[in-house]
Amino acid sequence: MNISILDRYFFKDLLLASLGNTIVLTCILLYGNLQKNSDLLIQSFAYSPSSFLELTSYLIPYSLSMGLPFGFSLAILFSLGRMASNREILALGSHGVGLTKWARPVFLLSLLLSIISTFSHLEWGPENRALFDERQKEIVWSNLNLLLLQKGQIELDLNSKHTQSGIRGIGELVDEDISKISISVGNVFSDTWQNVRILLKYDDGTISNILHAGEATATRSADRANLILNLRDLDVEPGFSGHKDQGNRSSLFISFKKWKNPVIINLLQTNQSDHLNYKRMKLSELLTASDKASSTDVKSQIRVIIHKGIALGFSPFFLCCFLLPISAQKGKQETMVNITTGIVVCIAFFGVGKLCSNILTSYGIGFAGWWVPNLLCLFLGIFLMRNMKI
Repeated sequence: MNISILDRYFFKDLLLASLGNTIVLTCILLYGNLQKNSDLLIQSFAYSPSSFLELTSYLIPYSLSMGLPFGFSLAILFSLGRMASNREILALGSHGVGLTKWARPVFLLSLLLSIISTFSHLEWGPENRALFDERQKEIVWSNLNLLLLQKGQIELDLNSKHTQSGIRGIGELVDEDISKISISVGNVFSDTWQNVRILLKYDDGTISNILHAGEATATRSADRANLILNLRDLDVEPGFSGHKDQGNRSSLFISFKKWKNPVIINLLQTNQSDHLNYKRMKLSELLTASDKASSTDVKSQIRVIIHKGIALGFSPFFLCCFLLPISAQKGKQETMVNITTGIVVCIAFFGVGKLCSNILTSYGIGFAGWWVPNLLCLFLGIFLMRNMKI
C-alpha cells in the first residue's frame, strides 16, 4: 500500500470538505452579524455601496474564527463517517494500515487549521472588528441630517463615569448619573435645526431634564468627535424622575432667548467598558496593555481573552482527537445524522468552556476554563483511540 497516495487521499478529501463546510458556516455566522447591524448597513449602503462591502468584509474574520473549527468538525464526521460506512477504514486495517498511519494527514490538517483559526481569533478578527467600529462611527455620523430625517431622533450613550466629558455646555443640568441623551428635530435645513428637543436620561430610562429649542445651529468639531449645538429660543423643563436631588430643583419652566454657551456632545463617548475594548486589540496590543495595567482585574480580563483565543483557536486539533475515533467506528453516511452530531458536539464544546470560565473566574483563574473542553476532548479521544477495534 502506497502510504503517500493514501495520505494525499485523506488530506484532500478532508480539506475539500472542511473548505465547503467552513464557507457555509461562515456565511451563516456572517448573516447573523449583518442582522445585528442591519440599520448601520442600510445606512452604509445609502452612503455608498463600497462602504457596505467594506463593513461586510470587516465582519468576515470574526465569523471565520468560529466557522473554521466547526466546519472542520463536520468535515471529520462527513468524510470519515462515509469512509467507515463504506468499510474503507476496515479495509485499511485488514491490509495492515493502522490508525497511526492513515490518521496522520487528519491530524496534520487539524494543526494547520488550528494555526489559521488562532491567527483569526487573536489577530485578524480583533483588528477588523476595530476597523469596523471606526468605520461605523464615521458612516453613522457622516450625515447627521440624513439620520435625523430617517429616524426622527438619535440617542447616544454617555459614559456615566465621565459624563461631563460626554456633554458640556449645560452646566448643572448634567450630573454624574446621566447616561443617555436623546435628540429629536422637527425640521432639518442643512446646518440649521428647528424645533429641537433634547432629553437627558438616567440609566433606568427616566428623564432628568428636557430642553426645547426653537432653533439650533449644528456643526461638528474639527476632529469630527463632537456635535456642537448653538441653541436659541430655549425652554428648560425638569424631568419626571424623583432621582437623587431632582425634587430640590425648580419645577418651573425656564426660558432663554439664547443659551450662553454652545452645547457640546461627544459623539464617540459610549458606555462600553475597557473589557469590551480589549476584545478589539491584537495579541501584541493585549500583551502591551497587560504590562502597563496596574489593576489585577484588568490583567485577569486580558489573560482570559488571550487564553480564550488560543484555546478556541486550537479547538480543531482537540476536536479531531475526539471525533476521529467516533467517526471511524460509528460513522454514518446520513448527512442529517452527521450534522446533528456536529452541532451537538460544537455547542457542548463552547458551552462547557463558557461555563467553566464563569465558575473559575470566582477563583481568579477564569482563563483556565476555556481549556477544559480541549482537555476533555484530548483525554476522551486518547481513551477511545486506545480501545478502537478496526
